[in-house]
Amino acid sequence: MNMKNIQTRIARAIDTTRRIVPGYFEKTVAGRLPKTGAGSIVVGFESAEELEKALINANWEAYSHPALMVGTEAFVTKDIRGQLGVIELVDLPADAVVTLDDRKNTGKVSCVVAGVRGQDVDFMVIILGPEQGEEVVFTFHPGDPVNPSQIQVEPGMHGRQVVISEALGMGLEMAKIV
Repeated sequence: MNMKNIQTRIARAIDTTRRIVPGYFEKTVAGRLPKTGAGSIVVGFESAEELEKALINANWEAYSHPALMVGTEAFVTKDIRGQLGVIELVDLPADAVVTLDDRKNTGKVSCVVAGVRGQDVDFMVIILGPEQGEEVVFTFHPGDPVNPSQIQVEPGMHGRQVVISEALGMGLEMAKIV
């Protein structure tokens, strides 16, 4: 698939995401901007509009990685840079506290923790997949994918603080740095 076809496909997936999962794409973009982001962020963009335009106009190519979920497709570009913002829970002190989070209302909980973001990376990955029989943007981020959380959100879970051992016991592996 040539770059122009990939750009068209990504633009269509963005529009489809907005139509069938209202608010999700906007929350994903906000989550990558330096001032409002949680986890890995982009560098060089201050507004959602700038970032969206860059996503559509980037030079994308097909990308493969073992952490991609079955049924998804990924693309990579060196046109958008970022800074890593995830850490493995086992790398945090045992008594550290993380906050359970589902800020994008995915129905899956992840962890966030205060800290300093990591290294700069010179590439962005976008992951597309099926939702209601149509292709949408699942996520985009600088750096390689990590296994997504499969832990269902239960009432009262979002915003609850837990220690590392409890988060690990729930099956969580990573935390987004805020």
